Amino acid sequence: FDSLVLVGSFYPSCFILFIGFYQIAVINILTGIFVDNAMKLAVPDRDHRALKLKKDDEETRKELLELFSEFDTRGTGMVTVDAFEKHLKAKNGKLQAQLGLLGLPVNGAANFFRVVEVLCRDGRLCNEKEANILSLVDSCMQLKGQASNLHLQCVAGDLLHLAKMIQEQNELCEMLNEKLATGDFAYLDVTRT
Repeated sequence: FDSLVLVGSFYPSCFILFIGFYQIAVINILTGIFVDNAMKLAVPDRDHRALKLKKDDEETRKELLELFSEFDTRGTGMVTVDAFEKHLKAKNGKLQAQLGLLGLPVNGAANFFRVVEVLCRDGRLCNEKEANILSLVDSCMQLKGQASNLHLQCVAGDLLHLAKMIQEQNELCEMLNEKLATGDFAYLDVTRT
């Protein structure tokens, strides 16, 4: 630096700017490398995320079980559609908030209970008037979140299967109508499905 002062003031100023810029650039690069490595290490791995998701689901299930148990005033382990509707319209909004967190915007208890009845598949545990608390919790857990491509493909498969069954029933009805129209009652094969 002392030898540059002899040449004038311009070159020492450039030298100081160069050294300052170089120091800042090197520090930024080194800091970026350390921060990048730290961020990579801070990201949880797949197993940790799966475990956290499972714990969150268990916690949600427990909260729903406690919430729905409050609705069972008779102690039967069942929640009636009327009790559900009453809590759905309650001013504290506890049920609305809990279902909203699950991504279940429930507008009416009757419609919700119809869906629960379909998911439950056991008329003794669920019907359009009341539902077993555990079945209600299971249904909420199945319905939570958004529909995935897998869900949509399952629905499409069910619809195709249903269409095939309807087509077979239509063919059977046509065959029976033909037999009835011709008066051929000798042998009707109605065991075909």
